[in-house]
Amino acid sequence: MRVSPFSVAEEALGQSSAMRGLQGMEITASPKGPNMFDGGPASKVTENTQPFNNARLEQQNVIQNTGAAVPQAEANAVQQSRKMSLVEDNQAYKANELFNQRKEELMYVMNTPATAALGNMSPPEEQVFRNHIAVGKAQSMGVNPDLVQNKLSEQNYG
Repeated sequence: MRVSPFSVAEEALGQSSAMRGLQGMEITASPKGPNMFDGGPASKVTENTQPFNNARLEQQNVIQNTGAAVPQAEANAVQQSRKMSLVEDNQAYKANELFNQRKEELMYVMNTPATAALGNMSPPEEQVFRNHIAVGKAQSMGVNPDLVQNKLSEQNYG
């Protein structure tokens, strides 16, 4: 007495593939067993199969399109995140530029050309300028300028 309506070959292939971790290698395009066991009209010669096949293909299309849309949605989310980060960076840059411009205008109004010149410098230029002043002061006091420069570098980068 048979326990399953399927042939030994049909059962053994699926079990053998599953034991080897190859479930994807099983035949999935058609159900196991004789055509009359498939439960749908696709293999029955007495029925109109067009509506059934159209519904099946439409469902397959939806599943494949959904699977293909996931990586696209992920990539879109990453791009949106990068765009928002860039917008924030641009806003911060513009705010800093406006601050520097107002600072420069204030220095000119106060009639302090040395401070105004300092206000016109970019942050790296200003840092170098201040380092030169500190090294010059140290030399005038008899301190080795290399020691001062090392200490300034340590404060700036360390």
